[in-house]
Amino acid sequence: MTARNVKYTLLSVVAFVVVGLPMWMILVNASKPYQEAQVPGFGLPHHWALLDNLHTVLTKGRAGVGLFNSVAITGATVAVVLVAGSMAAWVFARSESRTVRTLFYASIVGILVPAPVVTSVYLDARLGIQGERLALVGLYAGVYLSLAVFLITGFVRTIPRELEEAAQIDGAQRWFIFWRIIFPLLSPVLFATGIVLWVYIWNDFFYAFFLLNGDDKQTLPLGLFSVVSSNSHSTNWNYVFADVVVVSLPLVLVFVLGQRRILAGVMAGGLKG
Repeated sequence: MTARNVKYTLLSVVAFVVVGLPMWMILVNASKPYQEAQVPGFGLPHHWALLDNLHTVLTKGRAGVGLFNSVAITGATVAVVLVAGSMAAWVFARSESRTVRTLFYASIVGILVPAPVVTSVYLDARLGIQGERLALVGLYAGVYLSLAVFLITGFVRTIPRELEEAAQIDGAQRWFIFWRIIFPLLSPVLFATGIVLWVYIWNDFFYAFFLLNGDDKQTLPLGLFSVVSSNSHSTNWNYVFADVVVVSLPLVLVFVLGQRRILAGVMAGGLKG
């Protein structure tokens, strides 16, 4: 057995322990009825109740409301960031101006700088959107735009300038060049960046906790926190684990189905920047 095979075997074992076992525990306990789930474990349930538990948390547990809010907030933020980030990246990648280059480096500093939550709450209050979904979308867009610009700019630099020059010779305007030529070519890095942003925003608890008000606006992580911290549901482990399935399953499916495109897009955007 070669050293390379040993390395991959050890990595597989570590991955199974760190990722596989927790996922298995979540799934089997989410499939158990109330009595069997009182002592969470790794054993299979005697009576499968996964669909019933999911139905309960999606209706009575308000996970359905959280699912809608998570999809709406995450989808709106990703769309805004990808469109704005791709336009800014095109300018940064094509401009030879030192001022624009300085602006590029200033824009990606946001990757390292934490979001000013207190300032955001004050600004939202002044704008009259405090506690609303729009406030959270605005904060997310500001926080993650730097990452999108960084990844997409590197990818734009790999697109030949001759494509744009040929379109300009034919009389095409800059908006036409961007939307009909550049933007479609960005699909690999846009897909990868969009998935990365989706994961960050979907799993976020901290910003949503401070900026959202009301049960009708809570996201899935906030709803899961409410279930776990509630005294009336603290021992209903079947519902807790079912709620975790609702929160985690969409992301697991996305990674399983798009992992190659995600890696290729991130590498194309990051390493060529």
